[in-house]
Amino acid sequence: MLDHVSRSKRQPRIRHVQPRRRLQARAEPPSPPQSDSQLSPPELLERIERARLTREKADAELALLVDRAVGMGIGWPEIAARLGVTRQAARQHYQRRHRHGASRQDRAA
Repeated sequence: MLDHVSRSKRQPRIRHVQPRRRLQARAEPPSPPQSDSQLSPPELLERIERARLTREKADAELALLVDRAVGMGIGWPEIAARLGVTRQAARQHYQRRHRHGASRQDRAA
């Protein structure tokens, strides 16, 4: 009688999913000229500001590249794989960002 266990009571099947390939960055950031512990407070604050500006520039370039990719018909799964995030995370981040930017531009016009 135990041989006839309904399908819903059986152990679930295990699906083997291929792990995502993560791309390694080809170029490594330049090493700092001196360690952070050797910097004076004004030098450290200057490095923080430079890092912030570099990040903002990189974020802006990345947003333009994602826009171009979407415009060329490249799918979100491929874009997300290159960003190292899920498709949903990529779409939410970039579409929300552009939706807000477009509404600001519409108001200004």
